[in-house]
Amino acid sequence: MNREKFLVIGSGGRESAFAMRLMQDTHVYAVMAHKNPLIIDCVMQSGGKYLVGDVDDPKTILKFVKENDIDYTFVSADQPLANGVIDILLENDFRAIGGTKEATRIEWDKAYSIQMMQKTCPEFTPFYKIISKIEELPNAIKSFESKGLEMVVKPQGLTGGKGVKVMPEHLLTYQDCAKYASSLLEENPDEKVLLVEKLKGIEFTIMGITDGQHLVVSPASYDYPFRYEGDSGAGTGGMGCFTDSEKKLPFMSQKDLDDCTYIMQKIIDEMGSENLFFNGVLNGGFFKTKQGIKFMEFNGRFGDPEGINILSILEGSFSELLIHIWNKTLSEDVVSFIKKASVVKYLVAKEYPEQSDNATSFSMDEGAIIEKGIKIFFASCIKTGTHQYETLKKSRVCAFSTIADSIEIASSIINLAIDTHVTYVQENKLEYRKDIGSQKSLEKLKSTSRQMAN
Repeated sequence: MNREKFLVIGSGGRESAFAMRLMQDTHVYAVMAHKNPLIIDCVMQSGGKYLVGDVDDPKTILKFVKENDIDYTFVSADQPLANGVIDILLENDFRAIGGTKEATRIEWDKAYSIQMMQKTCPEFTPFYKIISKIEELPNAIKSFESKGLEMVVKPQGLTGGKGVKVMPEHLLTYQDCAKYASSLLEENPDEKVLLVEKLKGIEFTIMGITDGQHLVVSPASYDYPFRYEGDSGAGTGGMGCFTDSEKKLPFMSQKDLDDCTYIMQKIIDEMGSENLFFNGVLNGGFFKTKQGIKFMEFNGRFGDPEGINILSILEGSFSELLIHIWNKTLSEDVVSFIKKASVVKYLVAKEYPEQSDNATSFSMDEGAIIEKGIKIFFASCIKTGTHQYETLKKSRVCAFSTIADSIEIASSIINLAIDTHVTYVQENKLEYRKDIGSQKSLEKLKSTSRQMAN
């Protein structure tokens, strides 16, 4: 079999999952910000090469692609997409999967994305105001106050899930919202601020796999963005996630799924009509509310950890799926998913989402964890010896993923494995959320869904 060369860009848990799937039938190449242990292992085992360098720099990526005669480059991280990595590869006649800078504006420009929603799907779009000057704030705030709507304040650009503030959890009053919005405008005078209706209900995501024309939706996922159990603490890049054994989540109806699919197809069609090059994954963030589905945000790539969930249940060859995307031959016939529930949980430093002052050394019995049917995806850590690792100063350390007949069973399997086989060398310096996918958490979601139905 003639194995082709596939390039993965990035060094997180999500990119570890890409590399693990691609090594099954390709030569894996990688450009990483640091030496991710799993990605390096996949590269070496598959006969590829890697570079530790600036993953966000298009010229660095192009040079590596040229030097190694890469067949396909898969870009699924926000900053490289926003910086135009896909653009420079296409301009030089290389095959690249992901959106151009202008197409992925749908992620890095929140004002632009909600305006596109208002144009294509107004019935699913929440009330909002876009502010470019501090003087516009008083009237905008009054428009929310007069409707009795609580607000969410969003910077226009990328924030890694950490710049959005919600009323009243982070901003107690309308005046606090105005003050925070003012500070954002002062900090970045060239950027706008989005004020949007706070949606009440259950937040979830659906990743739509697309070749720019056709769309196949993956199973919906429920993310745990808050740092501590019980959904308290600061917002993060995601502490963990689950999918169910069907495309719907336990609190969703078939109409909910159909509405989300309709929205994403309309957005893909709109981008096509504007001659924007977009393929790969359109990641839709939605709310199930008492009034039905409402749009929250779009990402132009696999989410992390949601992407790990989806790859854990994706049947067949991941490389063949990417080739179908490039060739615009995507259909339901070439994408299928295992009918199992999946759970992913991230291990993080105690200080997360803040940076850690010092590295934390820890040991892990990888073999014992893998024997339990769990995959380990290394993120912000390096290998220092046999079973020995050291955290880096920022982001999440590593993700644990498994599939089972139910969400609760998968959750329990991971909890037991972490508690038994990960040794905290510096006691209580590494943490995770036991409640991700727990029975108590699921009952709470179902209760919320029942209340909205009444």
